[in-house]
Amino acid sequence: MIRSYFLIATRNLTKNKIFSSINIIGLSIGMAASLLIFQYVGVQFSYDNFHHDGERIYRVQQNRYNEGELSTQWAAGCAGIGPDLKATFPEVEEFVKMHDSNTVLARGEASFREKNIFYASESFFNFFGVELLQGNAEEVLTRPFTLALSQSAARRYFGDEDPVGKTLTQNGRSEYEVTGVYEDFPSNSHMNPDILLSFETYVEFTNEGARTSWEWDGFYTYIKLTPGSSPEVLKEKLPPFIEEKFAESIEQFNANIDFNFQPIANIHLDSDFMYEFKANGDRQTANFLGLIGAFILVLAWVNYINLSTSKSLDRAREIGIRKVMGSYRGQLIGQFLLESIFLNMISVVMAFLLVAVLLPQFNAIAGASITIAAIVTDLSLVLPFGLAILLGALLAGLYPAFVLSGFRPVSVLKGKLATSAKGNSLRKGLVVAQFLITMVLMIGTYTVYQQMQYMNAQDLGVNIEQTLVVMGPRVTDSTYTNQLEAFNVELEREADIESVTASTAVPGSQPDWNAGGIRLLSQDAGQSKQFRIVGVDYDYVESFDLAMAEGRNFSIDVSTDRGAVLFNEAAANHIGFNNIEEIINKEIHFWGDTFKVVGVLKNFHQESLKTNHEPLIFRLIPGASNYYSVKVNTDDLAATIEKVGDAYQGFFPGNPFDYFFLDDHFNQQYQADAQFGRVFGIFAGLALFIGCLGLFGLSTFTAVQRTKEIGIRKVMGASVNSILTLLSTDFSKLVIIAMLIAAPAAWFVMDNWLSSFAYRIDLSWWIFVVPGLVVFVIALLTVSFQTLKAAIANPIRALRHE
Repeated sequence: MIRSYFLIATRNLTKNKIFSSINIIGLSIGMAASLLIFQYVGVQFSYDNFHHDGERIYRVQQNRYNEGELSTQWAAGCAGIGPDLKATFPEVEEFVKMHDSNTVLARGEASFREKNIFYASESFFNFFGVELLQGNAEEVLTRPFTLALSQSAARRYFGDEDPVGKTLTQNGRSEYEVTGVYEDFPSNSHMNPDILLSFETYVEFTNEGARTSWEWDGFYTYIKLTPGSSPEVLKEKLPPFIEEKFAESIEQFNANIDFNFQPIANIHLDSDFMYEFKANGDRQTANFLGLIGAFILVLAWVNYINLSTSKSLDRAREIGIRKVMGSYRGQLIGQFLLESIFLNMISVVMAFLLVAVLLPQFNAIAGASITIAAIVTDLSLVLPFGLAILLGALLAGLYPAFVLSGFRPVSVLKGKLATSAKGNSLRKGLVVAQFLITMVLMIGTYTVYQQMQYMNAQDLGVNIEQTLVVMGPRVTDSTYTNQLEAFNVELEREADIESVTASTAVPGSQPDWNAGGIRLLSQDAGQSKQFRIVGVDYDYVESFDLAMAEGRNFSIDVSTDRGAVLFNEAAANHIGFNNIEEIINKEIHFWGDTFKVVGVLKNFHQESLKTNHEPLIFRLIPGASNYYSVKVNTDDLAATIEKVGDAYQGFFPGNPFDYFFLDDHFNQQYQADAQFGRVFGIFAGLALFIGCLGLFGLSTFTAVQRTKEIGIRKVMGASVNSILTLLSTDFSKLVIIAMLIAAPAAWFVMDNWLSSFAYRIDLSWWIFVVPGLVVFVIALLTVSFQTLKAAIANPIRALRHE
């Protein structure tokens, strides 16, 4: 019996090549798209699920307040919170503390500027359960001037040599002994440290405040709770503890602080604070993409239902004859279910082939690093996906099976076959659902595109074009200031270099320097505020074409400007001046020193348009060593970069020449949104394609159903145009209904997405109409193929049996 079912299924596939191909293409594209999405989303949700005791590990996230208002939210908080939590609360079993390090490491002539290098406390390896390939976890980071290397870092510096016991030089001065080598962190980790320096070294470089201070921020702190302890209960115990530890600041500066405990597995999708290790994902986006994947898979099965029932008339006589010959309805249902499963299995194979072919392009668009091996071996994906396919194949096959097996043999063999109103309504409802989903996706894609265009077209208030940013040297000596001046003079001699300026931060990211306790001398300590600080030289304002709102720029001819600062308009408002003219020549208290405000800059976008203008203070630091911004002529860019590199290596030997272009750096802030838009657009296009396949099936079904009606109308004198209008109107109504339902749904989704942007487009009516018209025209063209075919058919062929 099963063999017979397979033979009939194979015969039907080969007999109806066009419809079989459409079915397989629709299903395989739907499955491939959903498989890619589910794997991508699965990776997002898998972050940090590999840690030993991961369910008990929490990161301590810190919020600071001024005068009751939230001022900063840190991923890396104060130095003292870890040891104080462990000493005070029995629920805290252990803690780990980390701090970043801007470092150039060298071995002989080989030197690298390390980005993922951190000072870490000695309990790091036991705390996170990181496997040490060489070294003892109890001893590896215990002594000052020791470090541990990841496998990849060990290969970078030592090749195949055993690195343990050998030394590396930090910033041309300090020698570190390699005491351990550990496995590289997986890519699905919110942090990927390449090198870990002992925290005791940082204490030696600084002071004991690195262990205990509550006023010194920038320290990542993780705690591990004892089994059965609740982070919520622990948080409820914090207020009196904070009041005791932070009493002086609360009383003196009207400042306060609180902490949240972030489960380590939630950091990647739920955390976006100052000092994150790297850009994290977004839970809302991941959930939405997962929903899109499910929708596309459902759309593919809906197509199968529509296309299968649209071919029902072609198999009606077969069913009638089989029933007359004694086949039971259950046997026919089994036959059609087996055909559905068989077709789905073919589509699964095609889907995996499509995934293998399209995976590189998908990775490039989505910024992912998924491999086909990872998909095939990921049982958490493959088993649920396989079960979903099996259930989907059965459910998608049930409706056609019951419809086809329910035909009455007498009516079929007489050529009299009609479909129920319920069947027609269901098919039309499925088409409306398909195009509802498709239009929401298309409107979403268009909205993302318009928002990206809007942000790219905005005047940033700062000139970031043709700017080569060179990372400042870490290997320096007492002659650094003179060397920097000579470096600037050397570059400005070149005709293709307009200017050079040094600073502690550049546009495109939040300044790392955050300072509290800043106030006017006329204010008391309780009125102190927090500001972002940018150290700049004399040429910074002019090089970046920043506009002065009031006052003047720094001047090399004014000797007292070493004690001067510039505010932006937001900072002037923040400290209490609505009329910014009034702040000129006012003195401020800044970390025990006094500075005079000599000018106010017009607000510009230091960061992306997702954020409002932050209060910025610009302090004159001519010897800033973080970034050198070089304004260049791009006519012969390669030669210009080579000149800059040669000069850099000549004046700052021992430092790697690392650089980036400022416009690229600035636009990286929009990378996640742009990737989301591209992924959104691609799958919206696939949904439209699959939806049109379904519409094609329904139009074919309707044309066959109304063949005799069309024949009679043509005999009675109806024109081809009138018949086209007649047949297309029904389908147009379905698409219009979908548009009307999709518009408010899309508005709700996209208005929620746009709410994360401080500067955003308005959701005007045309944002909904343009995608709707595109979908409507494509749908109409899809329908027109079958309706035109029916309209121009010879009416005699339709009526010859009457």
